[in-house]
Amino acid sequence: MRIAPDHPRLRVVAVACLAVGGWLLLQPGLLASGALLSSALFVAAALVLAVGVSFWLLGTDRRAGVLFDSKGLSLNLGHSAAFVSWENIAAVGVSQRRASLLALGSRGQVGIRLHRPAEYLQSYEHRLPASRGLLAAALRLLHAVLAGGGPGPTPTSATLARARRRTGYDILIPEALLGGQAAAFVGLVETYRASPAQRNVLNLPGERSARATIRPGRPRKV
Repeated sequence: MRIAPDHPRLRVVAVACLAVGGWLLLQPGLLASGALLSSALFVAAALVLAVGVSFWLLGTDRRAGVLFDSKGLSLNLGHSAAFVSWENIAAVGVSQRRASLLALGSRGQVGIRLHRPAEYLQSYEHRLPASRGLLAAALRLLHAVLAGGGPGPTPTSATLARARRRTGYDILIPEALLGGQAAAFVGLVETYRASPAQRNVLNLPGERSARATIRPGRPRKV
């Protein structure tokens, strides 16, 4: 079963960031007001544009999402992929802390506390959103230029420990990447954590290819 991101919400955030970044670049009066201020505005505009491009790529990536199977959760979050086994989940809950720019547009985040963070770190890898078409290719090139040509920072045991001290969780996933409210996703994870028999059903062919939309109440397959 795969939980897809809230693509429309991601695209709305992308358009807002691109509009703000473009507005900052089109302010000749501000840019001419001094070298230091103009440099700061240019950096701010580049950062906002990079965030907007990132959200647009996420909003058009049809492969992104969280895959539930009998072994655990495969976290394909657009710019990264990782795996968390059911046995490695110590606790799951909702956090209101905004740990990164990807939390823009999300009211809450799903937090996962791990028994063995090293297993998660070993599975972590960077990836590019699988958006298709010439526009997506151009946006990926623009994102690489704005981001300095390299992947984002890779989490370490120190960054996970810092996140746990601040939020109580090692991993934070914005709800916009989970297709609905964070609390509903937490309830779904808790259901499968508590029932190995239900987790085995996730490996059936029809169930593995199913998609689910998270709603405040019970998840609905589509």
